[in-house]
Amino acid sequence: MHQIEFVYLSRQEVIDVGISMPEAINIAEAVLREHGLKRFENPPKPGLHPQPDAFIHAMPGYLPAMKAAGLKWVSGYSGNFKYGLPNIMGLMILNDPAKGRPLAVMDCSWITQIRTAAVSAVAAKYLAIKNAQKVGIVGAGIQGRANALALKEVLPQMGLLKVYDINDQASQQFVTDMRKRLPFKIEKTDSVQSVIQGADVIVTATGKLTKPVFKRKWVQKGALILPIHTGGWEKDTPGRVDKFIVDSWDQFSQAQKKAAGYYKSLPGLYAELGEIVAGLKAGRESTEEQIIDHNYGLAIQDVALAKEIYLRSINKELGTVLPLM
Repeated sequence: MHQIEFVYLSRQEVIDVGISMPEAINIAEAVLREHGLKRFENPPKPGLHPQPDAFIHAMPGYLPAMKAAGLKWVSGYSGNFKYGLPNIMGLMILNDPAKGRPLAVMDCSWITQIRTAAVSAVAAKYLAIKNAQKVGIVGAGIQGRANALALKEVLPQMGLLKVYDINDQASQQFVTDMRKRLPFKIEKTDSVQSVIQGADVIVTATGKLTKPVFKRKWVQKGALILPIHTGGWEKDTPGRVDKFIVDSWDQFSQAQKKAAGYYKSLPGLYAELGEIVAGLKAGRESTEEQIIDHNYGLAIQDVALAKEIYLRSINKELGTVLPLM
């Protein structure tokens, strides 16, 4: 029997392969097109919930067109800041779909961060009003920052970014850091309402919220709402907008039926995002439409990005080769 080895990549090595945000957005868009055309395997993710504000999810996915298969084993603990630990941690396992052998094991936190923001960018490309200028972001953490950088790539007229975080120091640091990376006006606001009102694209990138703090009456006509996490919006919001969209209906609806689900009832689905990307359903059809797009997270997005990271790591001789058997 041949010796079997795999590559281990740390978070820094994952970053060092050099995938840019525009490249990540292109990968996310290609994956969503495959999803819309039903050329994938992406079982709804099973999860453990050891703490009220925490989860550990197993996320398997397979994309035949990209010859990519794997599993993300990821935890999200909103209270980890109290211990000096990141919210999101975990491992990505990439397999050879032809023979099943493990090809790589790598940090999944950067993958999660970038692919989540990249999917938001794809959603904005298809669902935001033309020439959207004003973006509001609630939450100045990792996802707030990543979404700001991603939306800049698909909204060429973006000229104002407002941010609010319950931690005022985090908001100020966001403004300081993002002003070095984004070529337009960035403002720190003093309330959630001031971020949401007047925004063409609204990103809510907070920790897990169990009570409504975002009100639909603050949302202007024509706005696109992108909740990074399910909680926080008034619970009838999905049924009061013009189009309710998700990345995976099976996965999203199943999660909401569980005891920990935030929405106890859901309206009829307009479309999955992949159907819109694939041209099977129309995206935005008027400047007046209010649209909400819940992207719960597709494992095939992680798998596709991990495959590209693995290929580049080989070319750049990054990572540690470890024996398996």
